[in-house]
Amino acid sequence: MTLPDPAAIRAAVERRGDEILEWTKEFIRFPSENRPPGGAEKGAQEFVRDACEKEGWDTSTFTPDEAEGIRDHPSWLEGRDYGGGRKNVVAVWKGSDGRNGRSILFSGHTDVAPYEPDGWKECRPFEPVLKGNRLYGRGSCDMKGGIAASFWGLKILAELGWRPAGDIIFETVVDEEFAGGNGTLASRLKGYNADLAVLTEPTRMEVCPACLGAFLGDLVIMGKGGMPYMGSAIPNPIDGAARAIELFSAWEKEWRSENNHPLFEGADKKLNVVLWHVDSTTEGEFTQMGTPLLTKISWITWCYPGMTEKRFFRSFGRFWDKHAAEDEVLKQFELKIVRTYHYVKAWESDSGSPAVKEVTEAFRHITGTRPSVGGAAFSCDLAIYGDAGGMPSVILGPRGDNLHAPDEWVLTDDILDLTGIYALLAASWCG
Repeated sequence: MTLPDPAAIRAAVERRGDEILEWTKEFIRFPSENRPPGGAEKGAQEFVRDACEKEGWDTSTFTPDEAEGIRDHPSWLEGRDYGGGRKNVVAVWKGSDGRNGRSILFSGHTDVAPYEPDGWKECRPFEPVLKGNRLYGRGSCDMKGGIAASFWGLKILAELGWRPAGDIIFETVVDEEFAGGNGTLASRLKGYNADLAVLTEPTRMEVCPACLGAFLGDLVIMGKGGMPYMGSAIPNPIDGAARAIELFSAWEKEWRSENNHPLFEGADKKLNVVLWHVDSTTEGEFTQMGTPLLTKISWITWCYPGMTEKRFFRSFGRFWDKHAAEDEVLKQFELKIVRTYHYVKAWESDSGSPAVKEVTEAFRHITGTRPSVGGAAFSCDLAIYGDAGGMPSVILGPRGDNLHAPDEWVLTDDILDLTGIYALLAASWCG
């Protein structure tokens, strides 16, 4: 079928601009928080399902654990609860030549990070507010703005009278946050794969065929515990934790010096370490007024594509073994590295592939500018699309800020531009 004129797509997006943003605001109003082991995606997913059915697309829903063989897959994350209506939504716009036409998948997750810490000032988390060209609200950027753009891009294509030769798959998955991935994995194992996957995560309008990976764990500083009633000093593992926190900065510097990748150049794409929780109790333990038995530091370390768990933990373990033996504070304690969650694998698709070229061309035709191509400076489910799904996979999404923080926002101009970009990409790829 004849490729729609980019000017016609831009004009259609402009006509429907207010409606697109109102739809996005309605989407954000669903408090689809992920609070492991459970989540509250049900309302948002039903909203998406109803919208897809209204378009006449073949729509199905299923919980992640309904995918055959998923619990035996190496990417499966145990311990999640899929009661309460936590179902993926997959809609297929069937092509007229499904056997020979190229297919495309647009994918995003509807679960959002919890609204805490509650320092929200521009709006309440699930009461979105539009101020200038910023749309505030939890999930506005991560990642309901991108999902809205991909849905409306396909809707506008249909309204322009265009029909695909190859299948177009639109999906929203559950349970991506907190190193999840089970929702994404379920769709891949259910067979909802295509010749190209486009994730609408917020890449700041950069075309990203690669993303970072993430290792998550605890550093446990073990002591003796108790009270020094008889005058003998008891080394306090909280003091050990204070010293370890200082040394994490040294680890970050060492880790950065050992690693580099051509798609991740620039100060904003350096490998970071985040310490996100410190605790001095074990689960269910009553807290005594005294020296604790242990202190636990929860950490995240990011990595570039090509890194393996074996290589990382060898380097990480060597660093802490050295300091446990030589540091005057840490040598008083036993240090343990405990792996938590699972490795969120880094991934890289071929940046010179036809898929990346078509994405950049669609971007250029709609915006008049050529996008940069690089690596996404965050971890996500990209490896599941590429590995379990066997698809060339690209991330492209809007600009914004305060993701996982108070006053999250997304640029409305980007939502509208992406609506046009996704529409033209679907038409050029599946025409």
